[in-house]
Parts: sequence; structure tokens; C-alpha cells
Amino acid sequence: MNRNEVGGKPSSAKIFSWTSRVYFGDTDAAGVVFHGKYVYWMEAGRIEFLRHIGTPYSQFVAEKIAFMPVSLTINYEHPLRFEDEFRLDVWIIRCGRASFEVGNAFYVGGVRCATGSVTLAVVDKVKWKPCPVPKLFMDAISDWL
Repeated sequence: MNRNEVGGKPSSAKIFSWTSRVYFGDTDAAGVVFHGKYVYWMEAGRIEFLRHIGTPYSQFVAEKIAFMPVSLTINYEHPLRFEDEFRLDVWIIRCGRASFEVGNAFYVGGVRCATGSVTLAVVDKVKWKPCPVPKLFMDAISDWL
């Protein structure tokens, strides 16, 4: 998988990993994880990543800055099921002037279950207009690009 594919994780990418478990309420009538839960977990992993690099999302919220999803893609490979403990890998794919893209991959054991990416626009919450990626964030992710 190359960097341009959905969730493409180059071998040189620095990875943050977050683990969680599938609960019964996360599954659908077919007994597998409801597709929308992957989006929820991608956001949770991203929030934990921001905390890990020393820039908790709450800090940006306090400064009236939002990271708003503008594009989201997920490829499902193997279903997650009730009681699976999964690992979500998170990495930065790119960072532009007013947006950045985050890659994700879900694993159970050594099996990759899904990959995805989300592009987030940086928005001034007072004006509801795009604004530059904060320097604090740029500095924090410099080792992750």
C-alpha cells in the first residue's frame, strides 16, 4: 500500500497507537461493528493523538479553533466483532496551510480490518472561515511528517 492509497501508511511514518474494545452496542443486527463506529473511533484516536503530542484538542477549542472534517474515506477489509480488542494506528499523511490529513488503520492481532483517512480544515470558530494551521500544532507534528 503506498502513501496515496486510502489509509496508506508509508513504512517511514511515525505511528501513534490507541487500543479499545468492541462492545455489544457497537454492533449491528449482523453481529459486526456498525460502520459509523469506525468514524467515531477515528475521531477518538485523533483526539488521543493530539493529547499524546502535547496539543490537546481542548486547547484549540479554548482558542476558538476547530478542526472540521471535509473529507473522509474508509475501506473495510475484515469485520470487527463483539469483544474484539483492536488497535487503531494514527499518523499524519500531510499538513497544508489550512488543513491536514490523518491516516488510520484498525487491527485485531496482526490482521488489518480497515483503513481510512480524514482531511480536516482548520477553522476560526468566531468567523467560521478557514484559518492557518496553528504554529503550536505545526511544531508538535514536525517529527510526525
